[in-house]
Amino acid sequence: MPAYPLRHVDDSFLQEAPLVVSSTVSLDSTPSQVWEVLGSDEMWSWLPLIDQLEWRSPRPHDVGSIRRLRLGRFVTVDEEFYRWDVDRRATFRVVGQSRKVADALVEDFLLTPTDRGTDLTWTMALSPLKGRGLPLGLLAPLLRPGNTLAIGGIKKLLR
Repeated sequence: MPAYPLRHVDDSFLQEAPLVVSSTVSLDSTPSQVWEVLGSDEMWSWLPLIDQLEWRSPRPHDVGSIRRLRLGRFVTVDEEFYRWDVDRRATFRVVGQSRKVADALVEDFLLTPTDRGTDLTWTMALSPLKGRGLPLGLLAPLLRPGNTLAIGGIKKLLR
């Protein structure tokens, strides 16, 4: 596990974090097809920023599963899933980091069935170590288009 732990947070952090960014993409795939990609080794493979992804827990994944990501060879994080509702919703908190970057981080993936397929909503809630007193919420509208583009890359694996 990366050496620096993060603060233990839960769903309340998705509303209370200094920075919360939600992005939704509409997909022409069933919730089951989207779910399969979310739990796969290929998740985020389309995003060059994430250069390593490794599940540290055996399959089948469930509550308590750990996934390790490396972002741009800069920081490695361990994510612990505290929600794993198959075909519906997955939520994790980052429990460790290789560099002191964040105080707390939660990400939530919500799948909503639609007439055309599935709406996938990705919500990221972050409290950085530095700048917590700044009005970070003002950054959300600026970050949302990039996050929407990032999660929209999942379409490459759903074809």
